[in-house]
Amino acid sequence: MAWPRVFTAWCRAPFWVGLLLGAGMAAAALIAPYVNWQPVVAPLDERPLVIRHDAKGDGRFLAPRSGTRRHRGIDLAAAMGTPVRAIRSGIVAQVGAHRGLGRFVELEHRHQVRSLYAHLQQVRVEPGARVRQGALIGTVGKTGNARHPWIAPHLHLEIVKAGVVVDPKTLGLEALDASTDALQTAQATVSNPSHDESQDARGGE
Repeated sequence: MAWPRVFTAWCRAPFWVGLLLGAGMAAAALIAPYVNWQPVVAPLDERPLVIRHDAKGDGRFLAPRSGTRRHRGIDLAAAMGTPVRAIRSGIVAQVGAHRGLGRFVELEHRHQVRSLYAHLQQVRVEPGARVRQGALIGTVGKTGNARHPWIAPHLHLEIVKAGVVVDPKTLGLEALDASTDALQTAQATVSNPSHDESQDARGGE
């Protein structure tokens, strides 16, 4: 019969090649925005990122809390209303309000990683939404236990990997400790870009 030959010729037609290429390009265009082009991006636009230190304590990972509790994330100091961004692309697993965390957003990422952003003033995403790396998901606030007047506005960032809480710095996030000389040096460099180290050697002449 001639039908097998006709079918074979039909399958070899440029139309099908173009169709497959078009479908592949369309799929790539849909996936590309959600690819993590960096291992992690900063959750705030502030530079440098600074870990909170105030009259009510510090925001370092595993810093002591009341009783035997330890801090499960890091607190990044920022002004009220500062944009909060997704450190990686993922799915919005949960949006809610908690007595301690205040308004929060939890994202689910690939490789059993979850990120939680707390004490938010505003939430800009809905549960189930797909977000890109660096996308706006909320703004810095003082909700939950951060409402205390002695606690500076900040973002609480918490990372869970395979069910275990880990230091966000293990993902490559860089943040300076507000109590260290490194922070003072960084702030001086930002405020005075023409700063010359040789001036320090001369006692700041």
